[in-house]
Amino acid sequence: MATKPASFRRIAYVAPMAEEKLYFTDEKQPHAIEPGAFLLDLYRLVCMVSASRDVATLGLTSSAIAMMQAGYFKSEATRILISCAAGVRIQFDQSQGPADEAKSDCGMLFPNWATDRDQAEVLTLREACNKIIHATDIRFDVEIPDAANNPDEEGVYYQPRLYLYGSKGRNGWRAELSLIDFARWAAVAFRWFAVLR
Repeated sequence: MATKPASFRRIAYVAPMAEEKLYFTDEKQPHAIEPGAFLLDLYRLVCMVSASRDVATLGLTSSAIAMMQAGYFKSEATRILISCAAGVRIQFDQSQGPADEAKSDCGMLFPNWATDRDQAEVLTLREACNKIIHATDIRFDVEIPDAANNPDEEGVYYQPRLYLYGSKGRNGWRAELSLIDFARWAAVAFRWFAVLR
């Protein structure tokens, strides 16, 4: 079968993109974030953390359940944290945030972990979001039942804490994040931002 000469080949036409026009307003149009999906994810995170011990116990008699917890807990918790942290940070960049945000206690921040491990401050919601987004090392807090007599670490479950590491400038930092407090404060923030719209 002969091919058509170049002059006969169809050339795809790409129409110019039409950017949305805002009529009757000079206001900026922020990200349209629907809080419902984020609140559902935060609820899932609380449920996952709260049920981890029971799921690990079930996994002692079911390899399928043990496989699911081992295969999905960390990746799903990480996905939820990154997604919600990005959503909250976007909201903070577009608004002042809740008045009580300065009181939000999501854990502890050690801003100079490499040089001064005694220097600590409260990890606020906004700073927790920053640390989640910029962490280069994430470690879950695991509990090994009867660790001295359990070399295979059967029944391992997750505590509601996470350890984040990274650097800002020349300072290496460490953050101890309470997953429950992060979920609580992030849910409050998403609800507060939704009222503003």
